[in-house]
Amino acid sequence: MNEITQTSRKREDFSFRYSPYTDTPDGVLTAFLKRGDGVRQGKELMLESARAFWMVAARQAEGLLSQEELRQLGLSCCRALERQADYIRECLQLPIPSAESSTIEYTNGDRQNGSIKTADRATRTMWQ
Repeated sequence: MNEITQTSRKREDFSFRYSPYTDTPDGVLTAFLKRGDGVRQGKELMLESARAFWMVAARQAEGLLSQEELRQLGLSCCRALERQADYIRECLQLPIPSAESSTIEYTNGDRQNGSIKTADRATRTMWQ
């Protein structure tokens, strides 16, 4: 029965091709990712960052996880993002932001039944 399960699983194919000029910031980043960081390969680095940044939105859109499972996943993703932020701060000796300045403020209507309505709203406003 396990063999049937293994053979009936469908793979999700995803290809990403990007060819920035080598003398641009994206070119430098791409070259680094191709080399890896000495411990992990570039694809692993890409997936690690994509998971931390987008996994909650993907799983929430899928609609199969309970609120508690989404919450645990969210905490895990936040920890990964915070570790990366800590790494950047340590490498560049940047100040650690105060707890007050890093608190997210929600406007009326952003919360519904004790949780954020959708990850879509956060995604849309993330880069503004």
